[in-house]
Amino acid sequence: MARLKAASWHLALTVVALGAVYAIVRTLWYPHPLLIADGALQTYGLLAGVSLALGPLLTLVVFRAGKKGLRSDLALIIIAQLAAFAFVVHLLYIRRIQLVVYSQGAFHALDAAHIALIGAKGQALLHTLPGRPAYVYVKLPHNKLAMLEVEIRTLQGEPPVFLRGWRYRPYTQAEQRKAAAQGYPLVAVARTNHVAASAIRRFRDDHPRLADYVFVPLRGTYTSVMLALDRKTGRIVSTLRFNPGMGNAPHASGHKKPPHAAAGRAPA
Repeated sequence: MARLKAASWHLALTVVALGAVYAIVRTLWYPHPLLIADGALQTYGLLAGVSLALGPLLTLVVFRAGKKGLRSDLALIIIAQLAAFAFVVHLLYIRRIQLVVYSQGAFHALDAAHIALIGAKGQALLHTLPGRPAYVYVKLPHNKLAMLEVEIRTLQGEPPVFLRGWRYRPYTQAEQRKAAAQGYPLVAVARTNHVAASAIRRFRDDHPRLADYVFVPLRGTYTSVMLALDRKTGRIVSTLRFNPGMGNAPHASGHKKPPHAAAGRAPA
């Protein structure tokens, strides 16, 4: 009985700590729609598993009333649990998304490692933008020859377009509407990405007026997902949990396909 009581108390305290961390991760470090796309959910799962195994489970195994050295055993368990807990929480913090870049028909989530690559102008703009993650878009030339030069420089070894911080501009409401204008209709996504069938069915159950939405990829560090945008405002309203890179690039007749839609994270 004493063993179960000790393990139950340890379990309760661990669950409270995990709940507090999840609230911080979900609302501050990886707000919607970033929790899935950047691997934070998997890392949090690791945190929960390690904390439960090193904490309540070991307490249940070693606790025996009157056992010699019990206090030392429990102290070692707590130290190991706290050390693992602190390490994974720190990992979640340093890998949090600081900037989301819209470029050539897709969003790109950038963490601190990517921020170091965007250059001084991009970093200076980031410091002026409120909130984290901040949203920007890449301003590209309208002239075909100038755009060709941009693509050639990529082939010559310059950073991908979404990392060229000197081209960043604030992601205003006007740009949100432009992003929506370049999004994919759901029928195109469903036709070309058959592995997404279940995610698409769930979305249709909650959002029956499909004509009100378009879909744009969000490319994260670990995986990619599809974002649902309000067709009129460009506001992000939902996340479809499938990798838009699986299957053919979605497009429909009369709907222009972005030049890098079939590529991986880095556009051409």
